[in-house]
Amino acid sequence: MNRLVIAWVAGTVLAGAATAQPADPLLAQVQAADEALAAAHGRGDMETYLKGLSDDYLYIDIGGKRVTKAEITRRRAADKRLVTSSEASEDEAIRVSDNAVLLRGREISGASYYGGLPRRGDSRWTALWVREADGQWRVLAETSTPVRDDSASPYARVKLPAGAIEAHAGKWALELAKPITLALAVEGQSLVGTLSSDTEARFTFVPHAPGQFHALERDFQLKFAPDGRTLTLVTWGTPTRGTRH
Repeated sequence: MNRLVIAWVAGTVLAGAATAQPADPLLAQVQAADEALAAAHGRGDMETYLKGLSDDYLYIDIGGKRVTKAEITRRRAADKRLVTSSEASEDEAIRVSDNAVLLRGREISGASYYGGLPRRGDSRWTALWVREADGQWRVLAETSTPVRDDSASPYARVKLPAGAIEAHAGKWALELAKPITLALAVEGQSLVGTLSSDTEARFTFVPHAPGQFHALERDFQLKFAPDGRTLTLVTWGTPTRGTRH
């Protein structure tokens, strides 16, 4: 991985080729702390991860939502996110002052959510690290912007014939390394899905075509085979096959 290191001191920007260690020891210290924090987050070590966040921490997520430290604590407790692969590039470190460093880069990652659902992501990120009153470096603010195909278009909700939604209700075995059951129940003109994993995840799927549904809460899709015996659950672009119990 190539790394561009930028030191910004007294209004002067210095840029050079990547080396094993940044020329600025402060940048090296913060980058090491950031790598350790990302590793804790990726393996689901929330106790270590939360210690690295400022009490005033704010995250603008890939959906543009404003997420506080308390909110991200609740979110991660529910989705059980674990990173399975990560490829970083375009990393930069900017020394804003003796007590503030801005890191940014691009990451292509694979992750497991809700006890096993797969997700692949490509995003550009920034993280603002600050040295707080106790002398410890912590993350004050982060952003994540997805790298997406602009040809994607939003779904249009449709009304299906009587009985069409009910035909898909029931329990479906998802073909994952760790088996998960997706239970689908009819609520009005929607299918409500719950998972048998150790989460309280609940998703509302609405139809956009015969046999095709999308979730309101996450970028998930359900596609049912014409024979009614199999389905495909697409989670953030990754397909998983399911069969009726």
